[in-house]
Amino acid sequence: MGGDTTELLVCFGLVIVMALYWTYYIRGVRKTPRSERWYDSADAEGAESDGVLFIYPYGTLIMGAAGATGLVANMNLPESAETVLLAPIMAAFVIGVIGFTGAFGIPLPWPFVPRWVVDIRKAKRARRRERRQARKMKKKE
Repeated sequence: MGGDTTELLVCFGLVIVMALYWTYYIRGVRKTPRSERWYDSADAEGAESDGVLFIYPYGTLIMGAAGATGLVANMNLPESAETVLLAPIMAAFVIGVIGFTGAFGIPLPWPFVPRWVVDIRKAKRARRRERRQARKMKKKE
C-alpha cells in the first residue's frame, strides 16, 4: 500500500462514517414513518431542513465514495482490478449526487426517499387536485 498514513486514515474514516450514518438512516429514518406535520415543519428536526432526508445521508454517501476511491487508489492494484473496484464506487457517487438534489427541492422517487415521504406527497397532491376540481365546479355554477 502506497500513500501517506494520514491520507489512508482519513479515507478509512470517511468510509466508516458513511457506513455508520447509513445504518442509522436505514434503521431510524427510513423505517420509522413520520407524520405530515413533521414533514411540513420548518424546525431543524423537520424535513424542511432537508438534512435528515437528503443532505446528511447523501452527503455521507458522497464522502464515503470519495474515501473508498482513495483507499482503492492507494492499494496499487493492477489497472483492470482497480477499474472493477471503482465501478460500484462511482455508481455510489452518482446515486449520492442524485439524492443530494432533493435538498434543492427536486421531488425524488421512492428509492431515494422513504416510502412514507412518497405517501405524504401523494396525499398532498390528491388534496390539491380535489380543491382545484371544487373550484372549477364552483366557477361553472
